[in-house]
Amino acid sequence: MRKLFTTFIVILFASVLYGQVRNTYQTGITADENLKAISNLSAFSIGGIGFDTRYKGVIGSPMLFDTLLISYLKISKQEKYIEVPSNIDLVTNSVICMNPKTKQLISIPGNKINELIIRNENNDMIFRTMSNEFLNKKTGEHIFYQVLNDDNYKLIKVPSKDFIEANYKQAYSPGRGYDEFVTTYKYYIISPDGAINQCQLSEKSIIKIFPKKKELIKNIIKEKILTDKEAMVIEILKNF
Repeated sequence: MRKLFTTFIVILFASVLYGQVRNTYQTGITADENLKAISNLSAFSIGGIGFDTRYKGVIGSPMLFDTLLISYLKISKQEKYIEVPSNIDLVTNSVICMNPKTKQLISIPGNKINELIIRNENNDMIFRTMSNEFLNKKTGEHIFYQVLNDDNYKLIKVPSKDFIEANYKQAYSPGRGYDEFVTTYKYYIISPDGAINQCQLSEKSIIKIFPKKKELIKNIIKEKILTDKEAMVIEILKNF
């Protein structure tokens, strides 16, 4: 059922126009090479779906963004980035992109992705993937994470979608007639030795992970007045 709803939502993105924006990420790759790289990928399959008359549809989306965005994608074993409009499906852990020539939607599993750079309002957002087993989740799948800083101690942001099903099984129940995708985020710190620790964006949480650096952390926070919690943690990690 969830897979069918995901497919239904993905189709809505097919009307997005592809902008011919060039970027340093695709330096050295021609338009023909870009199309050839994409043409080897499989098209996203479409299925049918039926609805209960009480069903009011889906609120939200399995996608991270509201629409396809200009992106620079590096696939495993590929040296160059390819430019393609894309989005991240957080339910299937895959990249959904549009072939600029055929306009077909393509689904690329996360384990095939080396790096994805999405341009969102002139801001380049860097995404990579890792096996779920590193975050003590279901093995055999790869999840996407955003790299907030790429220093020795990295702060990463892991987006996910919680799917809340409609609840209208009883004939006269006023219950909920819609399904909903709710976006949630978790933060992790990756140390130089590869250790991964989940954290909150707070002084207390960082001290709990690095108790020996308690005084350093407190001094940094006193010296820097940062209202942005992500920026605060990044500033602390830069001084480790």
